[in-house]
Amino acid sequence: MNELRLVLLLIGVLIIGGIYYFGTRKKPEGAVAADSPEGAPGHQEPNKKDPVLGGLFEHEEPSGEMSAASTSAGSGQAGVSIYPPQPEKIVTLYIHARGDKLLSWHAIKDAAEKAGLEYGKDNLYYRYRDNGTSKDMMFLVANMLKPGIFTPDTQTRGLVLIMTLPGPVSALDSWDTLLPVGQRLAELLGGTLTDEHHNPMSRQQIAFLREQMREFDRQHAMD
Repeated sequence: MNELRLVLLLIGVLIIGGIYYFGTRKKPEGAVAADSPEGAPGHQEPNKKDPVLGGLFEHEEPSGEMSAASTSAGSGQAGVSIYPPQPEKIVTLYIHARGDKLLSWHAIKDAAEKAGLEYGKDNLYYRYRDNGTSKDMMFLVANMLKPGIFTPDTQTRGLVLIMTLPGPVSALDSWDTLLPVGQRLAELLGGTLTDEHHNPMSRQQIAFLREQMREFDRQHAMD
């Protein structure tokens, strides 16, 4: 139950971030609003995969965008209000497919298993703290395209890795697990690892984010 609430929160955060980051971008020709289709409200073309962050991939021609106020946890489900407790900090990394390539279910599944991720009942991948039978979640990996899940027919432009703080271990230890997993997934999938602003990860950015984790731990040690 806690994982479901966390997933809903994280999807909401991604949507809000996408609206802020991509709000000024030109909307691709042919894009259709979620409530302005050919007939009934909420109509959506079958077999279309829409970006969680509306307009992220201009050639996708999204047929609808999630709103910041509500989102669907899965195909055909009603919108759910997002009001779980807020984490103090959210760290987000992306893996983008290169060129016009799409990442398939089988490629993602194989890469996730090799990177030490566990497939959950909610169709997302998780990394848990390696401590016996503990199921304390360190971070999750979702599909970049809504509704964010992975199924056998998945064909996606990328993945998103999401870590919330505080977590079951220190922020620095969490980061030192998150980054290598992201790098490994990008390597196995032939993709590009980027920061939350979709800029390729540089040594400077990695060092900057690592220092942020140190500062987070220092502040909590003083509490």
